[in-house]
Amino acid sequence: MSAITRYLEDIRQLLDQIPYILSKSLEYEDRGGVALLIRGKIIFDNFSELHFREIVSFTIADLPDKIAYSYHYQDKEKTLIFRYDNAEHHPEISSYPHHKHFPKSIIEASEEKSLAEVMFEICREFEE
Repeated sequence: MSAITRYLEDIRQLLDQIPYILSKSLEYEDRGGVALLIRGKIIFDNFSELHFREIVSFTIADLPDKIAYSYHYQDKEKTLIFRYDNAEHHPEISSYPHHKHFPKSIIEASEEKSLAEVMFEICREFEE
């Protein structure tokens, strides 16, 4: 099994374990066996949505290296709840380029996030 296939399977297994998902879509482009572009949309049972995108390259040792990511979570009215990304547009943030957006243009420092970490953050809201 290739590193790209394993990475995609890990995402599928993660999403299959989340009990609050109404629907999910996952699109990907294998870029020559050395990089992967993933896009997805998850609709939760409260009709909130997570839109995500990752660009991942794979080293010679088949280890994933996330080049770019965005995890955009919004409520059923399409209003931002939060978004993690590493777009290079906030050099003033101590964790540059990693950061977290909130409503009203609030930006906070953040470490790099994975889809699993974001999903668990969202699931905590359902469990409260």
